[in-house]
Amino acid sequence: MYTTRSRARFATVCATALCVTGAVSLPALAASSPTPSTTSALDRQFLAAAHQGNQWEITTGRQAETAATTACVKRIGADFVRDHKTLDAGVVKTAAQLGVTLPAGQTNAQLRQTAALNTLAGTPAYDTAWLKAQYPAHTQTLALIDKEIATGTNPLVKSLAKSARPVVAQHTQMVNQHMQMAHGMCHS
Repeated sequence: MYTTRSRARFATVCATALCVTGAVSLPALAASSPTPSTTSALDRQFLAAAHQGNQWEITTGRQAETAATTACVKRIGADFVRDHKTLDAGVVKTAAQLGVTLPAGQTNAQLRQTAALNTLAGTPAYDTAWLKAQYPAHTQTLALIDKEIATGTNPLVKSLAKSARPVVAQHTQMVNQHMQMAHGMCHS
């Protein structure tokens, strides 16, 4: 005759054996730890583009801190460095959890744009060019974020996009406001 303790031990042994052999799936466990197979091409594209974008923002933000001629562009650059380091830490962590390999560096277009900005370093033209480069970069990132939120499949990646959206929207607004001021209030 089985006792309650014997039944519990038997159930535990059976459940363990079935899980080890793959006969039982645990939906709750699968939902909490997505695997690479649950990561769509769009999710992987988003992670790669977000990583490269964050790296470019960190590089050009650092560049603005030293190359800009106005205090506000230097300050915005510092804000971008801080915020994009935080965003990229989330991208790197999520990619690692999902087994997604991120690109090792920035795109060739990003590298060319950084080099072009560098040729203007220390001149008032740098500040204007830097702001003009930041605006489309952030609006394109917002479009990519919105696409991931709307049609991405992986809950971790979608959550990452949702948490990045207000930061990127704020950056876009900051750049747009300073471009519209035409440096009227942006001089050091």
